[in-house]
Amino acid sequence: MSNKDELDRLQRLRDAQIKARDPGTSKIKGYDWGKHAQRAKQIQKARQKPLLRDLYDLLPGRWKGALAGLLLGALLAALLYFLLPGEWKIAALLPLLICAVAGFIIGKTTDNTVLPR
Repeated sequence: MSNKDELDRLQRLRDAQIKARDPGTSKIKGYDWGKHAQRAKQIQKARQKPLLRDLYDLLPGRWKGALAGLLLGALLAALLYFLLPGEWKIAALLPLLICAVAGFIIGKTTDNTVLPR
């Protein structure tokens, strides 16, 4: 067998193997695979655990304001804790309470949702 015959035989063998492994066209005629992929992404996103930002968006305005007030109050409390002398360090908790209540009130007044009565 010549070298050219051997190469042709190997090429035919490769083509036969590739053809045997080819799944061919889809058995479902007219199926929209693009919609299928889009729906699969939606399902995957629905199964994903919610992010902290998503949970924050679920809170009513008054609790969002209270949470923001708590964060601001925590910063002020930490600052006062380092500035105040010994026995007065407990007074550093006062801005925490004041900012939380103020944030609650501001959040309640700026809440855009109309609640049914």
